[in-house]
Amino acid sequence: MDGSSTGASGKIDLNTASPAALTRFFTALTGDQSKGSRIAAQIVEFRKPKAQGTPGAGSAEARFTTVMQLDQIDGMSPLLFRTALRHVTVRSGRPEPDIEAASPATLRLLNVAPKQAAGKRGLPTGGSMTIRADISAPDGTRFIREALVSLESGNGCPFVIREWRRGDIDSSSAQGAARACLRVRDAAAS
Repeated sequence: MDGSSTGASGKIDLNTASPAALTRFFTALTGDQSKGSRIAAQIVEFRKPKAQGTPGAGSAEARFTTVMQLDQIDGMSPLLFRTALRHVTVRSGRPEPDIEAASPATLRLLNVAPKQAAGKRGLPTGGSMTIRADISAPDGTRFIREALVSLESGNGCPFVIREWRRGDIDSSSAQGAARACLRVRDAAAS
């Protein structure tokens, strides 16, 4: 559990998160502004470079290499540690989590409203489309039905069915024309 999952950009990065983001996050988890601020300050202090023992060696980075090191922060109770693990990473490199990639729980903790989708995903926002149903029965008969649908009807509905069409029925069946569309059995009759 190193926080390197595909959603890492939607998590709080222990190495690069701004002090404000860390404070908001840990205040929300602890319910205490003072404790949240202290934990955030200790995380910022932990990730500062520290001098090496050898002269001329420069400074070594004391960054978090795994989210498990969060347990080394003073004031981190076992319960707080376990709760925070789902929301932190060490790999995103972001000062703030990516709102579009963050989980709803992380967004709630940061007091951020999720972005509203502009339209329904995957559907065009205007014009017309044909929806085709092609069903093969166990006996080899095909049932095909098409609907011409206009999107954004303007009458409060997101669509209007303009026309129903029969598709190219399998003519090898003698009853093909008679079975042009599926009959749905009445649930009360069965």
